[in-house]
Amino acid sequence: MTESSRIECLDGLRAAAALWVLVGHCLLLTGWHLPVLGDPALGVDLFIMLSGFLMVFHYQLRQDKEPWQRPETWLKFWTRRYFRIAPLFYVMLFLALALGPYLYESRMVIDGFLGRAPQAPERFLDGSLKNIAAHLTFLFGLSPNLAYRTPLPDWSLGLEMQFYAVFPALMLLVRRFDWIWSVIIVAALGGLAV
Repeated sequence: MTESSRIECLDGLRAAAALWVLVGHCLLLTGWHLPVLGDPALGVDLFIMLSGFLMVFHYQLRQDKEPWQRPETWLKFWTRRYFRIAPLFYVMLFLALALGPYLYESRMVIDGFLGRAPQAPERFLDGSLKNIAAHLTFLFGLSPNLAYRTPLPDWSLGLEMQFYAVFPALMLLVRRFDWIWSVIIVAALGGLAV
């Protein structure tokens, strides 16, 4: 990617949104309350919205070199996204599973100190093959029983991978039906799914 293809102000805003999520989680952990910053969900929404916009922007920049109607472009897209997320996630997942009992004990001390109800033990102690397989394949977000089975705040990674899975199809939809009709079609499908 060339320097001219970057939108630095949006990259900076994305970094600020990520920092907002970090600060919000720290505030939740300590029990402190600050307006706006204390709600990391707003930072997550901003981060995901900006990420989606930037993905479409870069897709359009690469359209001549990597046409979306070619399956090898999809494979290249998925491969880049996978290797951007998976290696670090797998290291952190291994550490979270290995250190789960110690993290659970620490969390119980923190929750006891703050006078809060303790966290569910399965979030820290589920080393089952089913849970590990769901996390290694990023499918854990599709099952409410597996979505929160590690001490990692990894739910957003599962959501990201689901978005990456459908992104090429969304871009083909836009090429076929234009933006307005694509939004109407996706909104209708979303309405049916709910």
